[in-house]
Amino acid sequence: MEPTLLYARLVGAQLRGQMQYKVSFLLALLGSFLSCVTEFGAVLVLFSRIPLLAGWSLAEVALLYGMSGICFAVAELFAAALDNFQGHIVQGSFDRVLVRPRGALFQVISEDFALRRVGRIGQAVLVMLLAVRLLSIDWTLEKGVLLAVALVSGTVIYFAIFVLGATFCFWTVQAKEATHVFTYGGDGLASYPLDIYRGSVRRFFTFVVPLAFVSYEPALYLLGRQDPLGLPDSGRLFSPVAALIMAALARYGWQLGVRHYQSTGT
Repeated sequence: MEPTLLYARLVGAQLRGQMQYKVSFLLALLGSFLSCVTEFGAVLVLFSRIPLLAGWSLAEVALLYGMSGICFAVAELFAAALDNFQGHIVQGSFDRVLVRPRGALFQVISEDFALRRVGRIGQAVLVMLLAVRLLSIDWTLEKGVLLAVALVSGTVIYFAIFVLGATFCFWTVQAKEATHVFTYGGDGLASYPLDIYRGSVRRFFTFVVPLAFVSYEPALYLLGRQDPLGLPDSGRLFSPVAALIMAALARYGWQLGVRHYQSTGT
């Protein structure tokens, strides 16, 4: 069976199970939406006190928030199982994964598809659409394509970070929480302009962990802003390049971790 078809069947079975309790599912979906509304409420409170944040208006920050939120939420939707991957290592259940005919990563991500996270996606889409409506962006076909590519690339970047976070569990399960700095913390960082951070932080999240290419660099291009790091205009189009590099690193790291894995013997 083709991997795509098999994944669709596995996800379909999970969704049917989740929908068995419709009220519970709808409440979880609503809770996911409202929790993210509360997060954006913090941005609104901030701008109720100041007119600009490092030269960025509320609508411009909302654009960053929406773009990062969409990418993170979609990546989290598919990578939810990786967030608890340390359980496989501690319990030794990864042994069962390795003896099956399908790829290990494919099997792990197929274990959990939390549809309730769609509420988070919906909230981020709503914020981004409102931001686009408020901003006077001179839309062209090129900018429309760039936005679409940036959203796909940002999703790949976040998904790669989830995979790398799970990969660390092959060496130490205690480091899993630290990787949340780059997943959940990364979403928070990418929701604001990098101008508010020190130069060393901006460079780290541009050239080491390329979260700048999730929302910040594409937004600079859409808004016609100059890059404070001095990158050329073409550098703002590097989101797909950053995504490919992160995907390659995640793939290599996962394969290395699987080779390093030693069974608990239980």
